[in-house]
Amino acid sequence: MTATGKKFTGKQTPMEIEGVLFLAAGYGRRDEPLTLIRPKALLPFGGTSILGRLAVQISSACPRRIRINASRCPEALLNEIGSVWPSEMCELYFEERPLGACATLARHANIMDTGTWMVVNTDMIIEDFDALGLIEHHRTTGSTWTVLTGDFPPEGAYSPLLLDEDMKFGCGGIQKTHYWGISLMEPSISAAAARIQASGGLFSELASRVTADCGRLTACRGIGRWLDMGRIDSLRRNILSGGSFIHPTACISSDISLSGVWNIGRGCILGSGTELRDSVMLEGSSLESGTLHESILPWFCSSRDGRSV
Repeated sequence: MTATGKKFTGKQTPMEIEGVLFLAAGYGRRDEPLTLIRPKALLPFGGTSILGRLAVQISSACPRRIRINASRCPEALLNEIGSVWPSEMCELYFEERPLGACATLARHANIMDTGTWMVVNTDMIIEDFDALGLIEHHRTTGSTWTVLTGDFPPEGAYSPLLLDEDMKFGCGGIQKTHYWGISLMEPSISAAAARIQASGGLFSELASRVTADCGRLTACRGIGRWLDMGRIDSLRRNILSGGSFIHPTACISSDISLSGVWNIGRGCILGSGTELRDSVMLEGSSLESGTLHESILPWFCSSRDGRSV
């Protein structure tokens, strides 16, 4: 559902785009063991998931088509975007193993051959993502590939994207910025990916090829905070920054204690006398006894005496 509680109908606006490609096929190794059961795109944030929040934020751009790649729980991912857009707009592309962003673009070249496409990572939260502002920047600058960038997170090591004095990338530069995981691409970008059949990241061989083809590659600076939902050491804190939430299907005894911030997912169970402090319970998990303190209880796991896995 959208923020207004109404399902998106596909009504077009002057800032419409052709489609959105969600990249959700990664193994999620940085978030193991959580991602051994479900992909990180389905991790919670507020009353929805990472993918659900991104879908609502992007819906203002009125895309005509929605496509998502997946290698784990594909139907669950498709259902998540299907709660925002009509099912007939949504397409699933299954990858038996993750191909990497560039190779995935190559595989979708025949799909992304018209109009502007938004390509979205699904392992992050952008608190104040302005989809229409990004599209306006893309069209005003006449770019063939626009990336959303911003400040680096205060923790973690990230490879910088280098920009020149005109906020262009792919041709060197000394200005360092952080890629926020969202791009706008014209058909020439996926076509270039198909020609080189590269695997892995976007900003080495593909950016060089597009630059050599005289493409215009620019960066648009975002505002707000970017939260890395792919780092297990900061995941709990980042999930809880979305505020406390209890799913209406959770079964909670009347004598439990809640303190700090919490996120209690669909079908969770909190037994008599249990205590939850600054913790996350993923869908289907149960706390039978004790205190869960500054922890994440994985999907469909049961804990006694507050022990998480």
